[in-house]
Amino acid sequence: MKRTSTLALTSALLTSSVPLGLATVGAGEAHAAARTYFVRPTGSDSNAGTSARTPFRTLQKAADSVGPGDTVSIMNGTYSERSEGSNVLTVKRSGLPGAPITFTAHPGHRPVIHPVKAWNGISVHGASYISIKNLEVKGNNGALTLAGAERESKKGDPTYNTNCISVEQDRSTGALSHHIEVTGNKVHGCAGGGISAIDSDHVTISDNHVFGTSWYAVYATSGISVLTPRDVGGGDAGTYKIRITGNRVHDNETKIKWERCGCYSDGNGIIIDTLKGDAEHPAYKGRVLVANNLSYDNGGSGIHSYKSQHVDIVHNTAYANGRSTRMESYANIFAHDSTDVRLLNNIAYGRPGQATNSTSRNVDVVYDHNLYFGGKAPEVQGPNDVIADPKFAKAGTGVDADFRLSAGSPAAGSGTPFAAVTTDFTGARRAGGAPDRGAYAFGAKSSGVPGSASDASSPGRQGDAPVGSGQSGGSDAAASPGGQAGAGTDGVSGPKPHSGSGPLAETGGSHPALPLGIAAVVLALGGGLLFAARRKRS
Repeated sequence: MKRTSTLALTSALLTSSVPLGLATVGAGEAHAAARTYFVRPTGSDSNAGTSARTPFRTLQKAADSVGPGDTVSIMNGTYSERSEGSNVLTVKRSGLPGAPITFTAHPGHRPVIHPVKAWNGISVHGASYISIKNLEVKGNNGALTLAGAERESKKGDPTYNTNCISVEQDRSTGALSHHIEVTGNKVHGCAGGGISAIDSDHVTISDNHVFGTSWYAVYATSGISVLTPRDVGGGDAGTYKIRITGNRVHDNETKIKWERCGCYSDGNGIIIDTLKGDAEHPAYKGRVLVANNLSYDNGGSGIHSYKSQHVDIVHNTAYANGRSTRMESYANIFAHDSTDVRLLNNIAYGRPGQATNSTSRNVDVVYDHNLYFGGKAPEVQGPNDVIADPKFAKAGTGVDADFRLSAGSPAAGSGTPFAAVTTDFTGARRAGGAPDRGAYAFGAKSSGVPGSASDASSPGRQGDAPVGSGQSGGSDAAASPGGQAGAGTDGVSGPKPHSGSGPLAETGGSHPALPLGIAAVVLALGGGLLFAARRKRS
């Protein structure tokens, strides 16, 4: 709930108005023929790296060799940092619109990126038009202990502060990371954050399985976090530029005090953090979509907006979050100190005594068509919010937890149409008319439990599109495992601030009207190759 430190919460995320991972021609401009570089731990950095028989040895060699449109195909093996305090992979070279640089698992392979005493497994550092997909990033929590972290975790030491994937600004050059995609990855066991995007824009984080992170860091990290994004190419509160969709996020918890306050904080499943701006950061003017996520058994909240604006939290399922006994329990899904936020069609199943939602310091925050069960009574309840058992197929926090809806669920067919979300967590098309609440459409044939880095499936990515337009923005199902592009809206427009059922419940404001101007302004930035000395964390 409190702001996450920018010092070590670096993390990777992405979004693009042009499909990433596609061909080498974009924005009407032909680029040099794309190459594929291969990496294997048994290879050599003196190899050409351009065939599976002559692979590079290190990910960094490949990252320092690529150009727009190129792919790094990562073969079986375990990849760790070359020296303490470095990253396993630092991405500084940029792609171009229509010609991103892609880092992915070689077909049929399951490589593991294993940071041990690195600041990050993968760091996107002031680069643009980057796609990271179908990889496993496994931290070193298995070799660490809480007692050791309580004695030794501190600023400036990566051992207990390693992040899995980070996207951030290159502070030495001022370059912002933008048009970044992180999709279909298995991210777990990092002492610091799971996936984070700081001072970045046009970011999509979808179809990832993020768990067991944030345990030992002193920086108040979370499973997935977006912190102080920066507008690249202008911002419009009616156009989504950041999307967090279809992720399964659990078992993320902070067990060490945040160095800034000497208190326990965060450890959320998903947090959208400080978009209203502060003394060091301008307010972010774009819009953020958080949809079709499963968030359960996290130490902090399941999903929440903190000091943020222009956020839609729609069709998510949160179960038994707020598990930490070290701090006051956060609510499952809520907004705090936020403006222009909609929370619609969510299911929040709380622990006993857990807060359900919040009205604290909110302005024009709308709750409606949500289903609540367990925990405390809601602080605010919309006219179409209900308190009832959602009847999950198999609620729980184990590997066999199944949050699909059973027959007779009050969540079935009782939501409100939301044109920007046309599929569910599994990628299945949501039926027309009143949709089902939560991440799953009723009758979903798969629980979507990811068994590998590439098994997580959800609605698929969507590019920048006007709010409520249902526009897919050129989404590419093939680039999002198991995903389907949200094509068409069946004539259903997005929910209006006031509907025939009466005004939606809002907190802290009397004018719930949302700026839904439709202007998909996309800046075709030619990202030149960025060369800068690797920055060591201090």
